[in-house]
Amino acid sequence: MPEPSVTARAARTTARTAAITGVLGVLFALLTPFMPVQQTTAALDWPQSGSLDPVAAPLVSYVPDRVTVSVPCTAVAELPGGTGTLVATGPVDSPDTLRRGLSIAVNTLPDQRRLLEVVVRNTPLLTVDVAALAAPNCGAIVFTGDSKTVKAEVTGITAPDGQPIRGSKDNGFDYRPQMVGVFTSLHGAVADATRIQFHADIDTRYSTVPAPARWVVIVLAVVLILASLVALHRLDVAADGRRHRRVLPDGWWRPSKLDSTVIALLVAWHFIGANTSDDGYILTMARTASEAGYTANYYRWYGAPETPFGWYYQAFAWLAHFSTASPWVRLPALICGIATWLIISREVVPRLGRAARSRFALWAAGGVFLVYWFAFNNGLRPEPVIALGALLTWCSVERAIATGRVLPFAAAAIIAGWTVAAGPTGIMTVAALLAGVRPVGRRILARARSGRLDRRLVITAYVAPVLAGGVLLVPIIFSKLTASAFVAKTLMQSDVGTVVDTKKWYNEIDRYSALFTFTADGGVARRFAVLVTVLCLLLAGAVLLRKGRIPGASLGPGRRLLAVTFGGLLLLMFTPTKWTHQFGAFAGLAGALAALTAIAIAPTAMRSPRNRALTAAGVFLVLGLSFSGPNGWWYASNYGVPWGESTVLALGGIFFAACGVSVLAAGWIHFHEPQPAPVPGLVRRAIGVAGRQSPLSWAAGTVVVLCVGSMVATTTLTQFSSFSNGKANLQALTGKECNLADFVLTEPDPTSGLLLPLDGNTRDGLAGPGTTGVSPDGVPTIINATTSSNTDDSSTSLDAMARLPQDTTSGRTATAGINGSHMRLPYGLDPARTPVLGSYSQESQSMAKIVSKWYPLPAAAADQSLITLSAAGRFTDDELYLEYTTDPTGPGAQPKVAGKKALIDIGPKPAWRNLRLPRTDLPADVTAIRVVAVDDDLAIDHWLAVTPPRVSKLVTAQRLIGSTEPVLLDWTSGLAFPCQRPFTHRNGVAEVPQWRITPDQNLSPVTTEWEGTLGGGPLGWTQMLLQQEKIPAYLRADLGQDFGDVMRLVPYSQARAADLTLGTRTVWGTHVEAPIRKDKTDS
Repeated sequence: MPEPSVTARAARTTARTAAITGVLGVLFALLTPFMPVQQTTAALDWPQSGSLDPVAAPLVSYVPDRVTVSVPCTAVAELPGGTGTLVATGPVDSPDTLRRGLSIAVNTLPDQRRLLEVVVRNTPLLTVDVAALAAPNCGAIVFTGDSKTVKAEVTGITAPDGQPIRGSKDNGFDYRPQMVGVFTSLHGAVADATRIQFHADIDTRYSTVPAPARWVVIVLAVVLILASLVALHRLDVAADGRRHRRVLPDGWWRPSKLDSTVIALLVAWHFIGANTSDDGYILTMARTASEAGYTANYYRWYGAPETPFGWYYQAFAWLAHFSTASPWVRLPALICGIATWLIISREVVPRLGRAARSRFALWAAGGVFLVYWFAFNNGLRPEPVIALGALLTWCSVERAIATGRVLPFAAAAIIAGWTVAAGPTGIMTVAALLAGVRPVGRRILARARSGRLDRRLVITAYVAPVLAGGVLLVPIIFSKLTASAFVAKTLMQSDVGTVVDTKKWYNEIDRYSALFTFTADGGVARRFAVLVTVLCLLLAGAVLLRKGRIPGASLGPGRRLLAVTFGGLLLLMFTPTKWTHQFGAFAGLAGALAALTAIAIAPTAMRSPRNRALTAAGVFLVLGLSFSGPNGWWYASNYGVPWGESTVLALGGIFFAACGVSVLAAGWIHFHEPQPAPVPGLVRRAIGVAGRQSPLSWAAGTVVVLCVGSMVATTTLTQFSSFSNGKANLQALTGKECNLADFVLTEPDPTSGLLLPLDGNTRDGLAGPGTTGVSPDGVPTIINATTSSNTDDSSTSLDAMARLPQDTTSGRTATAGINGSHMRLPYGLDPARTPVLGSYSQESQSMAKIVSKWYPLPAAAADQSLITLSAAGRFTDDELYLEYTTDPTGPGAQPKVAGKKALIDIGPKPAWRNLRLPRTDLPADVTAIRVVAVDDDLAIDHWLAVTPPRVSKLVTAQRLIGSTEPVLLDWTSGLAFPCQRPFTHRNGVAEVPQWRITPDQNLSPVTTEWEGTLGGGPLGWTQMLLQQEKIPAYLRADLGQDFGDVMRLVPYSQARAADLTLGTRTVWGTHVEAPIRKDKTDS
């Protein structure tokens, strides 16, 4: 029975309650960021523990808020040898210390004069003759620096002209030095002569918790907003006199055959399917959030928090406390997928009309939805929850319109707010709200005109709770972050982003252009998902415009679904990045739109055979464009996938041909349809596919079969003995959770695996009979992925070098190696035990050849399954290979060549890389091998260099690195190496990592640039503090696959972690900290 009407007084009280609590709720919510917080302060003072030993403290913000240094003049005399570094904010031997840090050092000039130099960011502030510092009244060398100015002076003495000895820089440039610790050439305990004072205030603007006053405001905001929603519900009930309506339809829990199929495929794809590009990025952020005290971006933007986005990542942080296995941490995506489909089938389809419940419409919806989910949403990115939120927002708007109530619209505002906060792509939900503003607004105005209450009160009573619902997330998301810190980090992100990635709204075409690149962005599934959505918009929109409605479909919901989807695509223009994976947010809406379009092109709605033929042509065109791309996926998901780097057979051409035939058929019908003669049966049957057989269902089903079939084949066939997503995920169910780390084999000590030549002469092992035109120093001084040179240009940007896809091995050493070479060797090879020969020369070019001595092979062992050697230069399989013999190798033996075998070379050329060959590829009775290399190209850039072959003991990356040592996992690698512990950061200071894992040579430049100095990432301080030493590594049973690199990070100077002085202070949300320094150049 309807509830009795409330009295006018009660109605007025309810309206006032809704209006007041709603307005106050909005005000308190928006006030939250300005309320006080308790901030943890951190400072570094040095020396520590009475010792001059260096300390490491890499600042996430790169620079301190303020730094002061005082060095007694007497400390100069304590330097070993009279020269060296008194104080520096980076390792003494690091080239970046002078370029980006502070150095107070004594240097000797060619005329033997010694000068004290204070240099900050390659800019000399002060230069003083050391002799002047020996004066009895010389006090100290003092340096102070903040965001406005840096200055240095020597106290107690003056220049010969009587002026103070000082220098400063304050020309509008932020000269604060980058700091990764405190380093010195001084040794021992602190004495009076070396009583240095170093103090740095560290930026901890994000290390905050709510102060009591902020807690009060947060609680009041949430309570008031909830109270306003309760009052709004009472107003709705009073207005229509009906009880609350059930949300879910009867029998919603009973699955259909289609439900079972879709859910089964979602679960299967969860285990065998491809992941998304940013999974490692997000998992690492989530895993380190607990230690940091907030969810930082980690890889960029100087450790800035993700707020107001990223609440969804907290689910992964919670899940990671139990396990970091891929199937486990990706459970939210699977749950979102199942929920989205159930909403489509239970809530959306019934609203679209009776025809939408037909078999072909439902299967079209299921097919398109699955393609979207497979292509975009099987990972940790926020698109799954955004897709769910967008669909729920629209459904709530539709419910508000259908029931005539405002509370569902407030619920839509709440869902939209949380969806936007999950990621910038959530802005698409605004389209759903806009679609409902007009009908809901009319209902509010109609109630306001009822005459029982003041119109302004009624309008406020309905509007205020809706607005309050929209800002419900603000006090929760901004519980810790201050308004000032949010503004500063937003401006910084916008400024830094313009250097690399941030784009304007009018660059939206870039997102669609990426779909047609021959990469994972342009894979079959991604292309089809987006193109079929565009086709659906065109087809359904054309029928709607032509006939005024879609026969068999509800007019209002269908029209609004088109508007919401199209509006969402338009709003996507205003996201700051233009990545294709953001299309995944349309998975739910696209599935619903496919059902609507299937109705629109059904024979009952589209009766013209010509139009149905054109529809078939459109579907074939979408398929042709889709299958012109590779069946490609991101990073390790693509290993061994059929057609992962090529088109799928010739299907693209076949579909284009079918499109042409359909267009010709449509043209034939156009000119013959008015004639009384019947259309030929063959043509009729061809165009009938456009209707009776639902071309959308068949097209989407084709792509679904390709996706699932190719991944099943990858798991069970092509990668059965090696790594695949499916195999790793299924192993995780048995407790083997380490993913790629269990499949990567490494050489922990490659020098120990060097083979000894038959005559035992290691030094001349490479220089066997027939060797000519090579020398121990025949290697360029600088080698990287694409070039080589003997010119050591000191002006070369080290940040640019850091963007190279591999650790370059460059330069010469003062000490000669075992065969007289002065070239630096790669992979930690010991030059005292490793000879090297090369054919490079900048002068005369001549033919060169290496024929090494015979190297006996050790007995076969399970952990010594590979023959490897390090080589550099440009060569083919015919120019560098192994020869083998089956003859005895005893004393005095003269083995004969029994055959030759090329080694696997994954590049890049001409960089140093490890050539590899499975021992099983050689005959079982092989006794010895030798290296043969030929350089008969006289071009200066065509050269080669080799080291002796190795048969090293191999261990997995998991065994080498373990799960306790801190690791810098590049953002692509976090989910692929879930057992490795990412380095943490706390109170503005990062933990020093001991390892780095990078992706393959195609992705490595992308990750390195993103994480580099210009973006405020960790590589900006690791390259100043640490050197990279590549470890030879190979993917088990897939040796031609480039999985990436494992690198050991070696400190320039040994230093223990610094002790910080911590404190607490209360600051208001408007408190302004020192500006965030942004590096726009590599200086």
